[in-house]
Amino acid sequence: MSDNSYNLAHTKGRGRATFKIGMMNLAYNMRRLEFLLRSQSVQFA
Repeated sequence: MSDNSYNLAHTKGRGRATFKIGMMNLAYNMRRLEFLLRSQSVQFA
């Protein structure tokens, strides 16, 4: 019983960590895209 609850908690924490990393990655990619779009628009202007 206790072993099962440990696995459940461990899985929850891993999911939360994976989600957090994914969101950080998404935010980084959006900032990078914005930077690339801005630098392109400066070149064409």
